[in-house]
Amino acid sequence: MIIDLTDTDTPSISKRLSREREATGFSALGRVLTLVVIARADDEARAIATAVAASQEHPMRVLVLIPQPEADADRLDAQLRLGNDTGASEVIVMRALGAVASALDTIVIGLLLPDAPVVLWLANGDVDAPLGSLAELAARRVSDVGRCGDPVGSLLDAARAYRPGDTDLAWSQISVLRAQLAATLDQPPHLTVTAAALTGSPNSPEFLLLSAWLALRLGVPVAMHDSTSSLPVSEVRLTRPDGDIVLCGDPAAGMSRLTLPGLPEQQLPLTQRTEAECLSEELRRLDQDRVFGEVLRSGLPLILEAQGDDDDA
Repeated sequence: MIIDLTDTDTPSISKRLSREREATGFSALGRVLTLVVIARADDEARAIATAVAASQEHPMRVLVLIPQPEADADRLDAQLRLGNDTGASEVIVMRALGAVASALDTIVIGLLLPDAPVVLWLANGDVDAPLGSLAELAARRVSDVGRCGDPVGSLLDAARAYRPGDTDLAWSQISVLRAQLAATLDQPPHLTVTAAALTGSPNSPEFLLLSAWLALRLGVPVAMHDSTSSLPVSEVRLTRPDGDIVLCGDPAAGMSRLTLPGLPEQQLPLTQRTEAECLSEELRRLDQDRVFGEVLRSGLPLILEAQGDDDDA
C-alpha cells in the first residue's frame, strides 16, 4: 500500500499512519528500531530498497528524508509505504522542499518509535550534512563515504568529526576480510609479521581502512599498490620469517585464494557483500565500535603519512 501526502506536516503524517494501521491491522509492535535515512532525490529507490532488504533481519520503521533546499516551494511532501511494499518494515518517505530542508530534525522527531533506538544512515554519502539534534538522537550513525566524489577527503572529514557511535559501510564491507586475516594469524607458528602490502584501489575507502587497520594492529609499514581489479582490495600480503601469507581475490571465480608458507592453497568465499548485508551488520550492534574509531583517528593518519612520504620520494 502506497499513500501520497502533499504539502503536509509531521502530525498529519502520524495521524494518517495511525488511521491506516487501525484500518488494515498493520502494527508497529515488533519494530526493533527506527532507521532514519538521508538520501538524494536521484538515488532514493536504491536507499529504500536497501533499507527494506535490511528490515528482513531487523523489523523497523524507516524514515527516508530527501532534502531539496533548491526547490522553489517551501513544503513537506510525504509517501507512506505499508504492507507488502515494505518487507518487514514500514517506510515513510519525506521530501523536504525549500526552507523546510533546513529543519530535518524537527520533521523526524514526532515520527520516531517510542522507546526504540534510532540509527541514522547517511545514504547520500554526505558526512557533513546539517543534522541538528538528529546526530544526538541516533545511537549509531552510518555513513557511506564510497558514494562521495572524494572518498579520501570524506574519510578525513569523518575522522575529524568522529564521535562514539559513528561507522561507515566501507568498514562493514571489509569485516569478513579482517576476520579471515585475523583467523589466519591466530594459527601456528604465530610468527611476527614484519611487513604488509595491499594491492587494489588506493582511493577506495575499503582499501584505506584495511591498510589503516593493518598498520595499527601489526605496527608495521603497509605498502599500497594500485591494480586494475574490480575489487577495492585484490590482494593482501603479510610477510613473516617463514614466508608470505597471501590472500588474493578472484572475482571471475567468486572465490579468494589463501596461501600460507608450506601449506596447500585454500579457497575461500569472496568477501564482497551487498549494501543491504553491510547495513544489516551495522544494525546488529547499537554500542560504539571502538576499533573503527581507533582505525579512523589513529590508523588512517599513519598510512596517509606514509603514502605522502612515498610520493615525496
